[in-house]
Amino acid sequence: MGKRAPDDGVFRGSGDAETGLLTPPSGARSEAAHEKALRSAEALLKSGGMKAATIDAISEQSGVSKVTLYRHWPSRQAIAAEAFGVLMARHLTFPETDSAQADLNDYLGDIGKFYRGPLGSIFAELVGACANDPTTAAYFRTFFLDERRRGFAALIRRCVDSGYFREDIDTEEAIDLFFGPLVYRMLVGHAGIDDNTVRSIIDHAVRGLRSGA
Repeated sequence: MGKRAPDDGVFRGSGDAETGLLTPPSGARSEAAHEKALRSAEALLKSGGMKAATIDAISEQSGVSKVTLYRHWPSRQAIAAEAFGVLMARHLTFPETDSAQADLNDYLGDIGKFYRGPLGSIFAELVGACANDPTTAAYFRTFFLDERRRGFAALIRRCVDSGYFREDIDTEEAIDLFFGPLVYRMLVGHAGIDDNTVRSIIDHAVRGLRSGA
């Protein structure tokens, strides 16, 4: 049984020290409650962003008690991070045609549109929450970022295998090379991320990774 938290007076579930995630209770009823809460959190995020996805609102909309919510997640930010990962798995899919170069361009173009849209605002709010809370960061990485990076790493490897990118590149560094400037601009707001800017940033990154560069 979890320990009673002094700040909110509810019970929390057991945790995984390695991942930083709570281990949700098992069983069909618990799994159903988990899914209901995620669907409600997703709807609240889409309608009002992070500020709308409060514990009270998620509990009211899902019918899952606050006590139960805290047995599944340590905070509302953790629920939002998992719900956002589920949401984005449907919105940002990785193309896979015969041309790795075309797939790269298409995906990065979609990313630029995503950052400029309402879901990009939620992404920025979650990134900001991660900076101040290691627990939120663990949920964000596990349920959103890690899967995105694995998918993009596979796309980069396809570009290497096709000869479009050099064989000696570091895949993790290449991922950061593409996304780092866009995320920085979105968070700091010192410059825009319109289509021309996204295209320019992509072109600079590609030139550094190209074979024969």
